[in-house]
Amino acid sequence: MTRFSSAAALPIHRSFLVWRNGIYAKAALLLTASCILLYALQHPTGPANGGTAVGYFLGTLAAILVLWLAWFGIRRRRYGGAGQLEGLLSAHVYFGIALMIVATLHAGFRLHWNVHSLTLVLLSLVVASGMFGSYAFWRYPQLMTQNRASATLTSMTAELATLDLRCRQLALLFPDDIMSLVHETVAPGTAHFGMADLVWGRRHNQVHRNNLAAIARVQTQLADRQAATPSEVLPLVQSLTQRLILMERMYRDWRYRALMLQWRAIHVPLTIGLIVALAIHVIVVFYDW
Repeated sequence: MTRFSSAAALPIHRSFLVWRNGIYAKAALLLTASCILLYALQHPTGPANGGTAVGYFLGTLAAILVLWLAWFGIRRRRYGGAGQLEGLLSAHVYFGIALMIVATLHAGFRLHWNVHSLTLVLLSLVVASGMFGSYAFWRYPQLMTQNRASATLTSMTAELATLDLRCRQLALLFPDDIMSLVHETVAPGTAHFGMADLVWGRRHNQVHRNNLAAIARVQTQLADRQAATPSEVLPLVQSLTQRLILMERMYRDWRYRALMLQWRAIHVPLTIGLIVALAIHVIVVFYDW
């Protein structure tokens, strides 16, 4: 199982949205309000669009914000210290939202089947994915801390190995079919999940159902006193149940980490596509292709 480090994320989630009393939120709000006011006060000869004086100004501002935020994202990964990261992330979030509004005003709320509208659509996707990333880094570290309950992933892995061994030993007291079922349930591969399953959860759901079925199957032995005694059945049922609960905790931890990593696999390519589309948009506008 791939191990993801969340050490940098844990302190960030507490305060980046209100970093320094929300200074970047206030700055982004002021910028957005100024652009809305400028848009409302213009008097174009036709419908508002990117070809007016105000449209060109807003378009230039939006382009500058796109490049600045893209550069900001790169610089953010080079900084050390939680305080600097909080400030950079706060600026990235709030000015990213402001950028979406500025770009929409630049387009005059008009969309067509061309590269100009494609640029706006890509921008919308970049901002949306960025907002999810902000939510992930704000919320998931909290959930990870609660889920672990003072444990670490290493200690949970060691505990899982101990429970697996105990289940195999206890299964020796049962008939061959039950022993095979327990060995299949605690097989090493059952606790490993790929990135796709951590995001979508299909294989995890099947593994969860298999564990519940194994526990139910062992519990039925209580009804057949000739096959096993309660003193033999209960320890195995308890161990399998403890293992299932522990696996659920470990899976949630892995899933939170995967989601925090996976959004970048979407956000970064979209950002690159946006910059390419923006360059084409500018070339088409100024060379009137």
